[in-house]
Amino acid sequence: MANYAVIFNYSFDDEVAVYLFSDENDAKKFLKANYEKELKIDTEENGWNSFGSISEDGWYAKITNVFYDCEDVTEFRIGVVHLQ
Repeated sequence: MANYAVIFNYSFDDEVAVYLFSDENDAKKFLKANYEKELKIDTEENGWNSFGSISEDGWYAKITNVFYDCEDVTEFRIGVVHLQ
């Protein structure tokens, strides 16, 4: 059973990606790996002026890409899945 969801939210796209995990540590590892991958793509491959941060507990991360006319934000978060 999935107990945790890793949720990707993009300020520039209405689509939200959700990945389900049964283990908190697996969810945290997935979040961190994808955060690091996205930040590397934005800074190294795309050459954008980007900065990011990840929370101490590993449940939230944010990347901000700064452009001359706007900022694009990517957020990664873990949520607890509640079934009714």
